[in-house]
Amino acid sequence: MDSDLRQRMLHYYDERASEYEEAFTSGTGTSSMTNSAIFKTEAIALADIVRRFAKGSLIDLACGTAYWLPNYAGQCSSITLFDQSEKMLEESRKKVRALEIVDRCSIIQGDFFDYSFAFNAYDCALVGFLLTHLTESQEGELFDKLRTMLVPNGRFLILDSAWSPEREKFNAKVERQARRLNDGTHFDIYKKYCDQDDISFWPQKYQVTIRIEYFQSAFFAVSGSFTPNGS
Repeated sequence: MDSDLRQRMLHYYDERASEYEEAFTSGTGTSSMTNSAIFKTEAIALADIVRRFAKGSLIDLACGTAYWLPNYAGQCSSITLFDQSEKMLEESRKKVRALEIVDRCSIIQGDFFDYSFAFNAYDCALVGFLLTHLTESQEGELFDKLRTMLVPNGRFLILDSAWSPEREKFNAKVERQARRLNDGTHFDIYKKYCDQDDISFWPQKYQVTIRIEYFQSAFFAVSGSFTPNGS
C-alpha cells in the first residue's frame, strides 16, 4: 500500500472516530452486508473472546476508540493503547477516564510501521481490524513486530473481517472500498478479507501456532503464539 493511500486511510479514520463504533453497536458504517444484526451479534461474540484472552501486560494495536477496552481492562495489570489517529485516541481517553484506569494505561500515537516497540514488553497483544488494511508484505511485518514485542510464550489475538459466502454477495475479497460517513462524506480505502484457507497458511509463513476461536459471516478471531526460535 503506497504512502498516499495510507494517508487517506488515516484521514478517513480521523473523520470517522466519533461514529466508528456504530459498526459494532448498530451494524452501520461499513460497505458490506446489509443485515445489521450480523455485525451486532458477532461483535458480542468477539467481546467474550477478548475477555477470556486478556491478561497481564497488554498492548492494543490499532486500538481505534478502544472499543474492546471495557472487556479486558479488569484482567490486565497494564494496558498500552496504540493508534495512528489522534481523534481515535481522543475517544480512547474518554473510556480510560470513565473506567478509572488512568494509572494502568499508556496511550501512544504513532505509525505502526515506523514505531520502535519495546522488546519483550507485553504478555499479550490485541490486533483489532488492522490486518484487513495490510498488503501481504505488511502482514509479514506485523507478525515480525508482534514476535519482538511479546514476551516468550506471549500470545496475540487477531480480530478482523471474514471472507464468507455472505460477504461475497456484497464485496470483492480485495478491493478499493468506498466508505461514507453519516454526513455523506465519501472515502476510498484499501480492504482485504481473510478466509480460513488464508489463516491456515499463517503457521508456515510466520512460525506461529494458532487457534481459530471464531469464524462467521462478518468477523473472525484467531489467537496464537510464536514457535520457539521460529522453528
